[in-house]
Amino acid sequence: MSTVLWANLLHEGKVVADERDKPALYKHSKKLDKLTRQLGLSNFLSFQDFTDLQFNLSADELPPGVESTDELMAQQGTWMAAQDAVDTLNNLIWHIEQNRIKFGFFSDDHDEIIRELKESLVVAEQANSVAGMFNFSVVM
Repeated sequence: MSTVLWANLLHEGKVVADERDKPALYKHSKKLDKLTRQLGLSNFLSFQDFTDLQFNLSADELPPGVESTDELMAQQGTWMAAQDAVDTLNNLIWHIEQNRIKFGFFSDDHDEIIRELKESLVVAEQANSVAGMFNFSVVM
């Protein structure tokens, strides 16, 4: 079992998860965060939510009336404005493609990073179209 990111949108209190694993984005989160800081964008790590991971690693039970970690994340999670996510992801994709940035020491996950960022951008654009919020949930 590996740790990955999922792209999510929040609209009217409901989480809609892409549920396509994004292992390269998780693996290279620190490098992506460094790039976003260099580019003056919202920090990549700042829109990662750990609700699901923390809950699954603990012995805690869901609060009364809460049926899933998605509901808990909707109420207490880390979210960013969808337009901010769209801008950040678009600029990050452009910069990585234009500069052919390599991800990895022995192998290059560049193509996987671009694919996963573009998948995430679709979710961010959907969130933006309904004036929702966006995040990446860290799931295991």
